[in-house]
Amino acid sequence: MSNKVETAARVLPTAALSAAAWALAWLTTGSIDSADWLPYAALAGLLLLVLLFTGAAARPRRLELWALGALAALAGWEALSLSWSAVPSLARDEALLTLFYAFALLAPLLTLRGEADRLLAVGAVAAEAALLAVAAGLELRFGGNQADHFYAGRLSFPISYPNAQAAVFLIGFWPAIVCAAHRRAPVLLRALALGGAAAIAAGWLTAQSKGGVLAIAVSAVVLFAVSPLRLRLLPPALMAAGLTAAAYRPLTAPFRAADEGALVADVRNTGATILVLAAIALVAGALYAFADRRLELGRRAMRLAGVAAALLAAVVVVAGVTIVLSRVDLGAEWRAFKNAPTNSASSHLLQLGSYRYDIWRVALKEFEHHPLAGIGSRGFGAAYLEHRSSPDTPVRAHSFELDALSELGIIGFALLAAALVPLLVPVVSGTRALDPAATAALGGAAYWLAHGSVDWLWTVPACGLPFFLLLGIAGSRGARAPLSRRATVAAAAVVAAVVVALFVPPWLSARLTVRGQIAWAKRLDPLAVEPYVAASARAPTPRAAIPPLLDAVRKEPRVVELRFALAQAYERAGKVRAARRELLQAKRLDPREPRIDEALRSLPRG
Repeated sequence: MSNKVETAARVLPTAALSAAAWALAWLTTGSIDSADWLPYAALAGLLLLVLLFTGAAARPRRLELWALGALAALAGWEALSLSWSAVPSLARDEALLTLFYAFALLAPLLTLRGEADRLLAVGAVAAEAALLAVAAGLELRFGGNQADHFYAGRLSFPISYPNAQAAVFLIGFWPAIVCAAHRRAPVLLRALALGGAAAIAAGWLTAQSKGGVLAIAVSAVVLFAVSPLRLRLLPPALMAAGLTAAAYRPLTAPFRAADEGALVADVRNTGATILVLAAIALVAGALYAFADRRLELGRRAMRLAGVAAALLAAVVVVAGVTIVLSRVDLGAEWRAFKNAPTNSASSHLLQLGSYRYDIWRVALKEFEHHPLAGIGSRGFGAAYLEHRSSPDTPVRAHSFELDALSELGIIGFALLAAALVPLLVPVVSGTRALDPAATAALGGAAYWLAHGSVDWLWTVPACGLPFFLLLGIAGSRGARAPLSRRATVAAAAVVAAVVVALFVPPWLSARLTVRGQIAWAKRLDPLAVEPYVAASARAPTPRAAIPPLLDAVRKEPRVVELRFALAQAYERAGKVRAARRELLQAKRLDPREPRIDEALRSLPRG
């Protein structure tokens, strides 16, 4: 087998999981429902089994084994917390998601060998984000239902949550820039990489994610401060950023659309702008790559270029701060941050209004009251409904750190840190050692960690999968021994058990629920409430609809939607007192929900 074929075979598992991340975004619209992403988790497990049985797996090093052990322990703690979580089935799903991420981390760790392998794997991650941005641009320009692809003037396609959509784009930005800057890469690949980086940046600006602005700025500071390749990265980064900035008006025009007709026209123009920027950047990337191959800088020129880059960065920072201080009333924006968002600005990026202040307030309160073990994995949604001061209904705390602290306590947070910190060590050391793949991973990881600190990216597999792939790519640097036969058999047994016993049953249960095979759905997933809700919906009479919902409420008594559904079933069956009792319980769980007040007022007296 030739070297190129062997390299392709080693990169294939990482490329396949990158393609899975694309499919999770495009085909499942970024769904967080386990029934949608569990097939991809099973696919990751099957890929690992193939790698293990072919004998192609390398032995992970001590730090990587520590991180994998911590991820497994975190999954175990999340699963254990279902005994005190408000939503046991979701706590179990969170544990399965963590195992999915561990599988994604393992794929590049077990297969990649040299620099060429790692750089191609980085290219696969960049290509996933770039292809998603280009596909979105094509859909916006030539597809239908353009107005449905935007929420409050922000891109919400293919993922319906604009901030997650921006994150799926931006996780590939620095990998694309590294590929565009790599001098030994073919000119065509460098041109495609820069075109992809411009499409990614344009897609993010169309989604108008403020968390993305913060995170890409933080990642740029980290990357240019740590990487000795900073001068090589600067030209393609400036080209992609400059093209995107020049197209600010057309890319954000849907936010300012006065009516649906104007919105459709603006959306078509936005799609065209994304595609045009990608094409311009592709040509610029080719020209830059040709010039870069013929230009040699001596030490003096390199020092001057370094000084110039530092001065340019300082000018950009000073100009940015000056603009912010001169045009933005920080006091007013801080007050807006603590209150509801408005559409008074010309772009979502220019307003700080959100509900995060209240979300984080509740998360910190829950940690204060439950510091050791938290309120149980995925329990924040129910806790927020009970204590909120806003109309928002988030399922997570919009911060992976606050999610861990509020839901899993100090123990869960320590396990999360024990998993992530060892994985970042080879990222930083590889970056300092001029490894392009580690440099790409540093940029991507710094971006994800910064954005994940102010949003709920962990819960969206389309966002989390590329992050763990990049960490695995960076960790695969250096010579490693083959995995021993005994370790291979043990690892294969564990992976097979996870796929067959943990991933498959909940997925099958969800499928059978949709098909109406309720009895088997209940057997396969004893934690799920969906079979009971489905059984109630299929009941032949109003009275027959009550027992299944009673069983669902017994499983998750702190879920307000189940209480509300049970109250409605009682009302339809003529049991007014029971309906009022359940509505009052729902009111206690969610005091600010207007539907409950309306339902109580509409009940007949009795």
